[in-house]
Amino acid sequence: MSSPRGIQRIARSEGVEKFIEALEMDGGVIITDFTDPATVAQANAEVKPWIEQQKNSQGAKVGALSGNTRTVTRLIMRSPTVRESFYADPLYQSLCSHFLSLTTTTWYGSAPQTSTSPPLLSIAIAFDIPPGTPAQGLHRDDKNHHARHAPATAYAPHRDVLLGLFVPGCATARANGATRVVPGSHLWGDGRPDFGLGAEVVDAEMEVGEAFVMLGSLYHGGGAYEEGGGSGESRTVYAMFSCTGVHRQEEVSFLSYPVEEVRTYSGVVRERLGWRQSEPNLGWVDLKSPEFLLQA
Repeated sequence: MSSPRGIQRIARSEGVEKFIEALEMDGGVIITDFTDPATVAQANAEVKPWIEQQKNSQGAKVGALSGNTRTVTRLIMRSPTVRESFYADPLYQSLCSHFLSLTTTTWYGSAPQTSTSPPLLSIAIAFDIPPGTPAQGLHRDDKNHHARHAPATAYAPHRDVLLGLFVPGCATARANGATRVVPGSHLWGDGRPDFGLGAEVVDAEMEVGEAFVMLGSLYHGGGAYEEGGGSGESRTVYAMFSCTGVHRQEEVSFLSYPVEEVRTYSGVVRERLGWRQSEPNLGWVDLKSPEFLLQA
């Protein structure tokens, strides 16, 4: 199992096709001009009070999280900047549509019926990772969907059910536990992975304003943030994943969002939360697409 290359770093001006090619080849790509430091600072200011509420907690002990990592869930509601500037970003949403939208033609009697199911937001969460946090085991995030993968030499449409977006709240490097990824591992099968001698595992190091997009089938994991490494400050990252519209979302936070709040969200966010049915007949209320419930 050899990785074809490291993580490509691409600017928006190179066009969406370049990002698609990089994701199909490597499983992940860094957007070098995703946002700007001022916007990241605004997101940090919105999220910090929620992080501070957990100051005296014992840290996360769920799944792959460990140590004293603090989390902020329901992030779409708690940070307008994360919601509208990061998650709703047109480039990220274009990539979600490309990799996750499903269009099929079925038959109703003798008449063909073509339907498209748009992606859904699966989870939006902030991680605040302090010094002393051990590395995560390398894993695939689509495990929650029981996804299965046949070994492949080239990418095929509809191979993935998840597409993730990671926006760092500070500069990330190996010293403060930057996410480790295995480029090319999205084409591996489901057998026990062989990560070689470590040369295939690379660090997704980023400056403030950059972002990392990855397929759910890519092996990755948070790096070790050893005591004395980095600046000594915690490392904050905003993680968002979208899933296909026919899979269950990981975080069902939308159940707790008041309708009055959802009405203020942009159209693409409302749709991705599930306030539009997946055609032809998934996610309706009273036999209608649920956006009618948002009418004042």
